[in-house]
Formats: sequence, structure tokens, C-alpha cells
Amino acid sequence: MVKQSSKIKPASPPDPGRNYRWLWWALGLLLVVAATKAYLQYNALGDAELAPRRLAKLLRELDELDDAEQYVLLAAKAGRYPCFSCTGKSSIFLHQGQVWKYGVTRKGERGRYGNWHVDQGLLYFIEYTGPLQECLRQEKLKIYHYALLPENLARTPPLIRPPGNKQDN
Repeated sequence: MVKQSSKIKPASPPDPGRNYRWLWWALGLLLVVAATKAYLQYNALGDAELAPRRLAKLLRELDELDDAEQYVLLAAKAGRYPCFSCTGKSSIFLHQGQVWKYGVTRKGERGRYGNWHVDQGLLYFIEYTGPLQECLRQEKLKIYHYALLPENLARTPPLIRPPGNKQDN
């Protein structure tokens, strides 16, 4: 004979969140559907395609890949400028027209810097325009060859890269 326990287990207290779990699930599903609608739509045949805003963004970014700029930032006037390539000091004296940084952007001068560079006493000059890959190539060549520029060789010691470039790319 199997003896049953005479102890009755007390009922566990009701879970206050249990009644609302379906609401959280529905809200999550709604967010997934809303997010999907932001980048997908379905045509008359029921095929998924990119939403117009997403497609326009893609086309804009593809155009930017073909229309980038390789630029140089030059000292607008003689003075001290931040130096990320200097050993043991945080600034360097540049004469007017000396190179502070080489860079690449797909957004143009205003899209890349706004007025920041002007406020810092720097002038923006485009040195090359074309496909992003070639702009990156031009930038890398100029950063590496900076060490050989007369303005840099006159320093003791010369810098490995322009003062405004934190790394070689």
C-alpha cells in the first residue's frame, strides 16, 4: 500500500507579471513588425523588396563610394597645434601653411568637420577626388611620405606622420 502524505502543499502566491506576459510578447512582436516595415515592403506579387527610404540610402552610400575626397588640413597661421605624433609633448609649433593632417571623407568639408577645423585655425584643401579606394591610397601615400617633407626634416627629431594623424591610416 502506498501511503500518501497528509501534508497539503500551500498554493504558491500568484505571479503578478503572469497576467501581463502576453502583453509583453505582443509588444515585442509589434516592435519587430514595425522595424521590418522600416526597411522592407512587399510588391503586388508578394515579393519582399527594400523600402524606398532604405533603397535611397543604399544608392546615396554607393554614390559616396565613387565620389570621395582626400584632403589636407594646413595651419592657417603660425602657432601651437595639437600633436598626436609627438613623443613626450601634446602640441607642436607649425608655421602658416604647414601640414597638420591628411584625411579622407565621403561627406565633404562641412559634412566631415562642420566649422571645427576653422575654429582650430586649420584650412581644408582637397588634394584628390575620386573613388574611395583611391582616396584612401592617396591618403596613405601622403601620411607615409610626410616624414620626408622638408618642413618635417627641419624638426629635431622629425615626426613619423603629420601632427594631426593619430595613426598611419
